[in-house]
Amino acid sequence: MSRAQKILLAITVFNLALILLFPPFDDYSVTSNDVAIFGGFRFVFSSAPNAALNRSFLFLEIAVVLANAAIFWLITLENAVKAGKQKFSYRKATLLLVAANLAAILLFPPFEYISNMTRAVIPSFEGFYFLFARPPYRVIVTPILWLEVIFVLINGGLLLLAFKEKQVLRDDRDAKAAELMAKLQHRKI
Repeated sequence: MSRAQKILLAITVFNLALILLFPPFDDYSVTSNDVAIFGGFRFVFSSAPNAALNRSFLFLEIAVVLANAAIFWLITLENAVKAGKQKFSYRKATLLLVAANLAAILLFPPFEYISNMTRAVIPSFEGFYFLFARPPYRVIVTPILWLEVIFVLINGGLLLLAFKEKQVLRDDRDAKAAELMAKLQHRKI
């Protein structure tokens, strides 16, 4: 494991610990227990009245952290294989763009008014607000948030396939075999 991969692993573990220690909570109204309002992030062992852990948003946070870790792990693998060659490629740019999009999606999730909440599969939403400065009486629309994350990951995967590079040589034997093949092809011409 390279130094960059060890650092990446440490950062990922730290982020997961932070997310699990301060998970997202929903606050339930005193008048109606069916309507949950995003109440913010609280210490996991704190006991707040009328509060419940927002498991779907917590799972989404963990999934995004793990997806970003996997993206940066792929970048470190690509750097290790291409030591001494070009330092930046379209594949790396795609991976960085996907990571930035996932972070932006979590920081600016879709919100809707509590009064507009329905049990529809894809609910309507009012707009995107900064997660830590949302207007009052708004709740996160997790189905739309999930759709955003899924589309970003699918598009990133398709771009990675589109920017696929030729076969990467793994060691000296492969390099020698490729050199011999090139000489044989040159002689045929």
